[in-house]
Parts: sequence; C-alpha cells; structure tokens
Amino acid sequence: MIEIKNLSLTLREPILQNANFVFQDGQIYLLQALNGTGKTSVLRTMVSLLAPDAGHVSFDGHEFTEVKQQVFYLETADWFDKNLSGLDYMQFVKQEWQSDQKIETEINRWQMGDYVKMPIRKYSLGMKQKLLVSLYSLSGAKYLLMDEINNGLDEDSRQVLYQQLVALKKHGKLIIMASHYQDEVASIVDQTLTLKKQRLVQE
Repeated sequence: MIEIKNLSLTLREPILQNANFVFQDGQIYLLQALNGTGKTSVLRTMVSLLAPDAGHVSFDGHEFTEVKQQVFYLETADWFDKNLSGLDYMQFVKQEWQSDQKIETEINRWQMGDYVKMPIRKYSLGMKQKLLVSLYSLSGAKYLLMDEINNGLDEDSRQVLYQQLVALKKHGKLIIMASHYQDEVASIVDQTLTLKKQRLVQE
C-alpha cells in the first residue's frame, strides 16, 4: 500500500494541494493529466526526488528511505549511461535490489540477445525502452512507478508489456503508470486517477 496524505507540491506553480489517496497492492493505476501539468513531478515526489511543501508519502507505513529496495522508478531511458551496456544495467539492478529474477528470462522476453552486451549509445529508442522495461521486472520490487513506460515501443512490444504488467499485478505488485496510451491500457488498468485542479481525482 502507498498512501499519499495531505500532500502539497509547488514548482513553478501549484501541482498538488492537500492531496490524499491510498494505492492498494495488486492493482494497476493509470495517472493521467495534460502534458506539463505534473504527472512526472508527482512520481518524483513519491520517491523523494522532489520535496513536497507539506504532507508525506508512505509505503506500508514506512518512509521511502526505509523501503527503497521495494520500489523501482526509472523515469526515462535518457538516464542511462550510454557507455555502459544493457547487461551492465541488468546485473546492477539484480544485485542492488537483491532480486532472484533471472536476467536470461528478460533478455529472451524482450529479444535483446543480439545487442544486450553492446554500449547503449548504439541502441535505438525501442531497444533502450525494452531495456528500461526489463529492469522493472528484473528488480523484483513490490512498488513499480512507471512514467510513459510504453513510449518508443512498437505495437507488439506494447502488448508484451501489458501482458507482463498483468502478470506482475497477479503477484501482488502495485503499479502506477503515467501514459498517453489511455485507451490502449484501459483493459488492464484497475483505477484511473486524473491530476486536476491540484487534486488526484478518481475517475
């Protein structure tokens, strides 16, 4: 469970004002809003990359710093060091998150065998996005926060992603995803939240 309690956040302008919501385990939540109105900032605040004006976020009653290994958030493939390989990142995530997930399973799922040992600077957008997606499963984390996770994926790869998200949900994962593919993900989403007038509104 992730609880947002009395959360207020202001950057250039107010994004959240006294927002409250409880995200339940084993659910997929879609977070939607107009571009530039704060979806990414909300996710960043949840993982302590941004400090709120007031209020707090808790994970099963704990602060983020106490449960970091149970949370996975990789905002964008632009965060990758282009001189490292996909395999470098997979090995790092498996070690740091103390995961028992198998690297080979993700390589095969996303058909990365031909390039996973190459430097990321040689990857296409789709290749980088497949790597990013694979790290979520590989982490074994309970809480998965995803920002436009399906960007850069072709239709077939997006379907693989959605099947994997449903499988993760069935294993009790709590998934929050911001996505422009609202119609496409509607069939796998349990609840939709809209960032509207500095509130999280349940649709």
